[in-house]
Amino acid sequence: MRYDVSTFADKGFRPLVAIVSEHARSHADAVAMRQKRHGIWNEMTWAGLETTMHAMAAALIDLGVGNSTHVGILSENRREWVLAQLGINAAGGTVVGMYPTSPAAEIEHLVNASDTEILFIEDQEQLDKIIELRGKLPRLRKLVIFEPKGTQHETELGLISFDALLEAGHASIADHGAEIDARKASIRPDQTAMMVFTSGSTGLPKAAEISHSNLYVASTQAAKIFAGFSPGTNILSYLPLCHIAEQNMTVINALTGQFVMNFGESLRTITLDLRDVAPQIFFGVPRIWEKMQAGVMVQANTSGRVRRALTMAALASAKKRGDTPRRDWSLAQRLENAFWDVLVYRHIRSYLGLSRCRFAITAAAPISVDLVHFLRGIGVNVREIWGMTETTGAASVQPDWGGSEGRVGFFLPEVQWQIADDGELLVKSGLVFKGYYNNPEATSETITDGWLHTGDVAEAAPDGSISIVDRKKDIMINAAGKNLAPSLIENTMKASPFIKECIVIADRRPYAVALIQLDMDTVRLWAESKGIAYTTFRSLAENADVKALIDREVDKQNQLLARVEQVKKVWLLPKELDHDDGEVTATMKVRRAKIYDFYGTEIEALYDKAPAN
Repeated sequence: MRYDVSTFADKGFRPLVAIVSEHARSHADAVAMRQKRHGIWNEMTWAGLETTMHAMAAALIDLGVGNSTHVGILSENRREWVLAQLGINAAGGTVVGMYPTSPAAEIEHLVNASDTEILFIEDQEQLDKIIELRGKLPRLRKLVIFEPKGTQHETELGLISFDALLEAGHASIADHGAEIDARKASIRPDQTAMMVFTSGSTGLPKAAEISHSNLYVASTQAAKIFAGFSPGTNILSYLPLCHIAEQNMTVINALTGQFVMNFGESLRTITLDLRDVAPQIFFGVPRIWEKMQAGVMVQANTSGRVRRALTMAALASAKKRGDTPRRDWSLAQRLENAFWDVLVYRHIRSYLGLSRCRFAITAAAPISVDLVHFLRGIGVNVREIWGMTETTGAASVQPDWGGSEGRVGFFLPEVQWQIADDGELLVKSGLVFKGYYNNPEATSETITDGWLHTGDVAEAAPDGSISIVDRKKDIMINAAGKNLAPSLIENTMKASPFIKECIVIADRRPYAVALIQLDMDTVRLWAESKGIAYTTFRSLAENADVKALIDREVDKQNQLLARVEQVKKVWLLPKELDHDDGEVTATMKVRRAKIYDFYGTEIEALYDKAPAN
């Protein structure tokens, strides 16, 4: 029997755990998820997923988990993350996602701010952080570890392995079967399903409460967005599941459309995992797309003379066509694309693991227009989506091949929206979160009369689609009183394959300057081709020839900006920005205030002498 996603919303509200059981009844033997370990992809069916979910719920009930229990997950993306999540919800508990890259001091805040009582952790690295915080986590009473290697003799907070806990759950599932069914059936729409922490780019992360109703509404919207995809469609899950965007991709979309969740070995193996899975739907944050573009350029520049010339000609053609929606292509452009697709583009897509991808998504941060044009030009149907933690993920989406005037497309049917007098985007929807846990003041500042104040400055296009200008708090006003959107300038600069990160300074200043982080992969390759010796990132950044290269790149990108937006001076960062150093958030968003503090002397030096132009 084929699964009909078009009737998904007709059944009305039900939590995600109930949807798992629906699939287990109707398509018991269909594959629900795969996980790669030691090069082998191991499968789990929908029936197996339901059984595991119930066993985990039984084990958690024995640990005292109920409707008021907050259970955290501190781990990289993996199958066990979702198994724990579903088990927690089936037992009636609330999932609290935490970034595995967080240092111990930040984990202290995340655990305590969310009142987490039980914590799933990935491995010894995460256990070491918890041990470091001994005595500082008063409500935490139990640890469960996914990878127990090296921890056999540890007893911190009653440490138990995930496999051992699951085994105990299987042993007691018969005793708890009726209770689990009752708990699943009693889940209320307004009950908190999970807490997702905000990025914390301007302060401590806040725990956003996402209700079961929020997740259900997101599911109904996913059913519309991905209506053209069949059950069994593959998704590669690799970004942190504590981020709402990956929750949308991996959990909500998969459960709605009966797609297959594929978990690679790690974020470091994404290139190989992508080629293995060849997903029909793929989500990448801008940095992932930037790395792909850089990888293509590295491959092109290191190939033989004939292949290099052919590839560079094809990429130049792609860039020219990419800024025109496919629906507006002339016959000559279509023929040109067909020619290069046979010779070059299809091979690039195969190399990237996107040979079967029909719907590519970019979200979570602004992306360079040039990069989007590059991707579309080589045949990757990348579409921008706008959303945030507080909207349970996606709230707007571009049509196929960017067929809208606004950058992030049209709002979903469920979403009402308006632009305030100061340009801030306001939305009202069943997607809007409950509020921030134990923080009524922040909640009331964010939600007024049902309208979510997004903090984003937006512009509406004549066709009803929208573009996001920048974060309201990040808009800069220069010394001449001109408003500048730093993300526009920064993304223009990051379109250069040699620039990985750019931080613009212009607020109350006579002109814009920037701190720039090199893209080590491409700059290293360039330096080696020029016979430039280096030993470390710092030695490369301080090399005079490398500085001259970046100056040329900045001058070239400046031509795409208005004169007032152009970067007049730059300083190359001597190291990569680091979460542990507090320079970026767990989602790699720049903490501008910290950067200004850390590099204040270098910034002031850029203004000591006026630029020549």
